[in-house]
Amino acid sequence: MSKYLIARSGKYIFIILTATIFSLITFSKSFSEENVFIINNVKVEGAININFSRDKYINKVFLNSFKILMSKILLSRDLNKISNIKLNKIKNLINSFQILEESYRNDEYKATFKIFYNDIKVIELLKQKNISFSQPKNISAIFFPVLFVNEEIQDFYENFFYKQWTTVEINNELINFILPLEDLDDISKIKEMKNRIEELNIDDFVNKYNIKNYVFTLMHHQNDQLNIYVKTNFNDSRMSKNITYELNDIKNELKLNYILKDLKMQITDIWKKENVIDLSIPLLIRIKFQHTNLRDLDNLKNTFYKINIIDNYSLEEFNINYAFFKIYYYGNPKRLRTELLKFGYQLNNDQGHWGLYIND
Repeated sequence: MSKYLIARSGKYIFIILTATIFSLITFSKSFSEENVFIINNVKVEGAININFSRDKYINKVFLNSFKILMSKILLSRDLNKISNIKLNKIKNLINSFQILEESYRNDEYKATFKIFYNDIKVIELLKQKNISFSQPKNISAIFFPVLFVNEEIQDFYENFFYKQWTTVEINNELINFILPLEDLDDISKIKEMKNRIEELNIDDFVNKYNIKNYVFTLMHHQNDQLNIYVKTNFNDSRMSKNITYELNDIKNELKLNYILKDLKMQITDIWKKENVIDLSIPLLIRIKFQHTNLRDLDNLKNTFYKINIIDNYSLEEFNINYAFFKIYYYGNPKRLRTELLKFGYQLNNDQGHWGLYIND
């Protein structure tokens, strides 16, 4: 009888302690070094003269860091929707900043900053503007720029896009493009398939580089136009699109630079779209979490804080073996599963019932 009472008392103590832990939960989230809302290495410099003001340069850093953040998480089509945000509003979005380097030498001020944005405030701002955001990782991809000029294929050393692709930069390069070596067999296959390029198996060209991600572009200049067929594979998600640019002279490097930069942004947008989080309305999921002690629950609480797509959550029911949570999040279940997996949790769906488990 005494053993039974001790066991029952243990369960009650566990439940009381668990309730105490979750009653103290607040929904402010913590930052980690991997957080997309941390902008690192923002540089500023200028002359030191009678009008010098350190605060002026710090304000400039805030403005530049906001532009960097937006170009990182927004599709290019949405950047103009956020372009008129005032400095005071930007300051309100910042939790803190760190000066990494600072110097006053030869009448010149130079400094490098690290800016910590408040993810909740930034997301709320985007919600008000009805803008979704993206959380893409940096990836590597093979880039095949195939160029035909008046039906003649250009060698790589003649191909402007091959020669200049890695030298023309855009803000927040998310894709590390790897250029292929010129292969006569590849060129021959492309010539044969030029008019039915949709049937071309790009994997045949990519496999030799041991990289699954690729961007294949078939460019055809004729009649003052540059028509580009783009075919991509990012993390096994494949898509294709057609883009047309007005181009009178194929040797006009100023216009070619513009086209190259715009094309690179459009390709980056394709990768961003794979990671877009719709902020219009959060989804609800109810999960059952298997645990063995209070530390498991406390670790899960900290994990929820760190996942930006989780809006809020509540503990519905718990006992000594498991707990039920309601989680409101943005995106889709696949995205939530991916984010939880980063922290060592496996989210499984068993006939409509969601279970969360600690990966061993």
